[in-house]
Amino acid sequence: MSFSLVSSGSNAHGQLANGTIDDAHTFLPCIFDDGNSMKLSISEKIIHIATGGNHTLLLSESTEETTGRTKRSLWGCGDNARGQLANYGRNGDKAVFRRIDLQLAENDLEDYQPRLLCCSWETSYVVLSREGNPDLLISMGSNDFRDLGVGQTVRTKLLHTVQFDHLRVDGLALDGSSLQVISISAGQHHVITQLQTQLSDQSRRTLIIGWGAARHGQLGDTSTLNKKAPFFSIPIIIDITPCPDDPVVQIALGHHHSVFLHESGCLSYSGSNRKSQISGLDSFHDVLYVGCTWNGTYFIDASGTVYATGSSSKGQLGRSSRVDIPSLIQPYPVEFPFTMHSMYMSRIACGSEHVLALFSEPGLSPEVWGWGWNEHGNMGSCSTMDVHTPLKLWPRAADDAGNIAIGIWAGCGTSWIALARQSS
Repeated sequence: MSFSLVSSGSNAHGQLANGTIDDAHTFLPCIFDDGNSMKLSISEKIIHIATGGNHTLLLSESTEETTGRTKRSLWGCGDNARGQLANYGRNGDKAVFRRIDLQLAENDLEDYQPRLLCCSWETSYVVLSREGNPDLLISMGSNDFRDLGVGQTVRTKLLHTVQFDHLRVDGLALDGSSLQVISISAGQHHVITQLQTQLSDQSRRTLIIGWGAARHGQLGDTSTLNKKAPFFSIPIIIDITPCPDDPVVQIALGHHHSVFLHESGCLSYSGSNRKSQISGLDSFHDVLYVGCTWNGTYFIDASGTVYATGSSSKGQLGRSSRVDIPSLIQPYPVEFPFTMHSMYMSRIACGSEHVLALFSEPGLSPEVWGWGWNEHGNMGSCSTMDVHTPLKLWPRAADDAGNIAIGIWAGCGTSWIALARQSS
């Protein structure tokens, strides 16, 4: 089986990896440079895509036929002016995907592999794992809002290791030898990660940790925040006060807000509600998935219904009736032009101010639908008009049917669809 990727939208720095620096108003194939030739498909499965303001990271996975061992590779494209793509290249725009060599062996990290990744505006984060060893979290790129998580002053180097040994839980230190990163998410300038670790008394704890911009309360309590420099420059423990005994299973970040999905299906949140992006969330108790745009929150309940709340200025809420008064906005269902029970939703992907949804129906090819901001053509619909109710984006025509959509991602004015094609 071969895998490929198509993208559309904003592309001034080559972040779509289609070989140009022009916005793409329709889905175009991404180009992979494997060091020997340029290809439109790869044999490695695309696991995840993370995007910043003008750069993109991609995580792929392959399996060695002889040993059965899996190997993961990190790819990048787009702007690297702040080192957010490590050693990809610091001069000029990069408009194709190339492998990023983190030089792990040179730093005594041989056999570590990238497992998780995410991006803030001009900063990137990669979680490295090796069996039998503690996870490592590295950051690279801009530190303008203390995005790196390593303090106010940083040395000039490509990779930084985020440390947690300064943290205390009930006066007990974290045992770094057992640290595991469960998840990591980033907004424009704040980061939240979920860690599982052992404390110095041998007890196990799961902690929510954050750093970066915090003025709007997106990292919780602001009482210790320096009002002149409203950032947490190194990781802090975030207290999820409303639900202390209900484990967090997913975290989604917007520009100035953070949302936490709990094991019980309830949502908790922190940060700004200026755009009603967290209005009414505590009235839902059967949530299965949550995502955030810059100024909105989207979630799927147990019935498969997609709800949205927040800014509606660009059609982000997926409703035919536009709501302009933030105080009147509450979570309401997105208006799909079909009965939700007739199709199974695999997932949604939230970009800056647009959303993609992946559906499947027995006997038919999976479909990708989208709505919201479309100034850069990120809907891939040959238009730059905002889309106020969901629009079918893939497959576009009969000749797309052989390329099966298996994954979706959305970034800052960009959209991505991973495709699989059975080898003949």
